[in-house]
Amino acid sequence: MDAYKNIGDIKVLIIVRLQGTNAKEAKELIDKSGLKVLSAISLQEAADAVSEVLG
Repeated sequence: MDAYKNIGDIKVLIIVRLQGTNAKEAKELIDKSGLKVLSAISLQEAADAVSEVLG
C-alpha cells in the first residue's frame, strides 16, 4: 500500500493475489484502504476478478 501511495495516480486497476500466513489480514487491509486495488487469496478468486474487470 505504501508503494501504491508513493507512485501516485495509477491508471490501471491492480489485482493482487495474496498467499501465506497473513493473507487474510493483508486482504482486509487492502480492501479497507480505499485504493483502486482488488485483492484475492485463491487463484480462482483472482481469475474471477480478472474476468469481471475485463467483462
